Amino acid sequence: MDFIPHDNEDIEKMLKAIGIHSIEELFKDIPGNLRINGLNLPSGISEPELFNELEQLSKKNKVYSGSFLGAGCYYHFIPSLVEFIVSRSEFYTSYTPYQAEASQGLLQALFEYQSAISRLTKMEVSNASTYDGSMALAEAAIMSCYITGRNKILIHNCIHPEYIEVVKTYCWGHGMNCEIVSDSSLFSSLSDKTAAVLFQSPNFYGEVENIKEFVGRIRKKKSGCLIIQTMTDPTCLGILTPPGDADIDIFVAEGQSLGLPPSFGGPGLGIFTTKNKYLRKIPGRLVGQTREINGNKIGYILTLQAREQHVRREKATSNICTNQALCALASLIYIVSLGGTGLREVAIQNIQKANYVKKKISKINGFKVLNQKPIYNEFVVKCPNVEEFKAQCKEYDLLPPLDLSYYYPDKKDLMLTCVTEINSKENIDTFLTIAKNLSQ
Repeated sequence: MDFIPHDNEDIEKMLKAIGIHSIEELFKDIPGNLRINGLNLPSGISEPELFNELEQLSKKNKVYSGSFLGAGCYYHFIPSLVEFIVSRSEFYTSYTPYQAEASQGLLQALFEYQSAISRLTKMEVSNASTYDGSMALAEAAIMSCYITGRNKILIHNCIHPEYIEVVKTYCWGHGMNCEIVSDSSLFSSLSDKTAAVLFQSPNFYGEVENIKEFVGRIRKKKSGCLIIQTMTDPTCLGILTPPGDADIDIFVAEGQSLGLPPSFGGPGLGIFTTKNKYLRKIPGRLVGQTREINGNKIGYILTLQAREQHVRREKATSNICTNQALCALASLIYIVSLGGTGLREVAIQNIQKANYVKKKISKINGFKVLNQKPIYNEFVVKCPNVEEFKAQCKEYDLLPPLDLSYYYPDKKDLMLTCVTEINSKENIDTFLTIAKNLSQ
């Protein structure tokens, strides 16, 4: 949005409209010792000069020709239609629809978003979003304790480490107990105090779990606890078994892959879905469709608002203070633009390209792929020298994979490599050439 300047005449009119005579009078209620007397700012410049300065600043940013970094934030193709629609002023200036009757366009967009997410995941209910995937998982953990009346959460150790930290922080604040478990210790840790089991598929290392078998084993062991699945890249739902077909109680995900650029790590979008019987415990809000009392005209309303800003604090199920409405709209347009066929094609390309690189790099001397299960678009590679490999990638204009020692100091020379549909043959070949050169 362009800057709209105002002159002294405009300022005088505005001051007169509010019944004061000067800017100083406008701020008279602020104590003098709290006011800033002068800012150390350069002199004003013209608009052309400003644009030129901003352009020079933007050239300091490094834009890579290709990326092999994932780990929760992904580069995917975004149809032009997404930016076109979310850039319309009636959407990008919208906030929380406090007056539902005056916010029909935004409410309809959120209703359609909920509907699209429910169809994509085959879950019965979707809310109108939370902030991001990690927060959605934390809210799901708390919701499971409200539902079951228990206070112990089992967190699988293959969940994204940042998600684990967020869940632990939320649970600590609610007086809930968390236990990190592995494949070998999960089932022995289940007890009558377990409110929920949290797991990720595809997990942090890119591995796809056999969800139906996993759920079945937990149900057989302890039928009372809830099963919560999370994922960081839901484009995989174009081809993998949706959570609704695997008897998942609560499914959450980071929606950034669905039409949002990485943007230095945010903003993201917290997808939150559940079974219909848990609807009244869901955090955030639900948008519903209704009709006029006297007539057949369709309207949209806030069907459920469980946050403390709308209900008594002790009755609130969440402290979410708003939603990611514009990000939710972007994801809706992305899903609608691609459709089932397009999303399936995205998923297939992710699988094919990632497995191609996985197969090729595993044949290079000194490199070893550590994944034992099927992968989606990420996998772990043991590298002769991660630091040198990262440096070479940057030298060749590629954003390198994640050095796992960033999260796990004991995982030296291991890198989490991501390949999506947006990776070209040229940068894949360059990536493999760097690996070959390092092995010599």
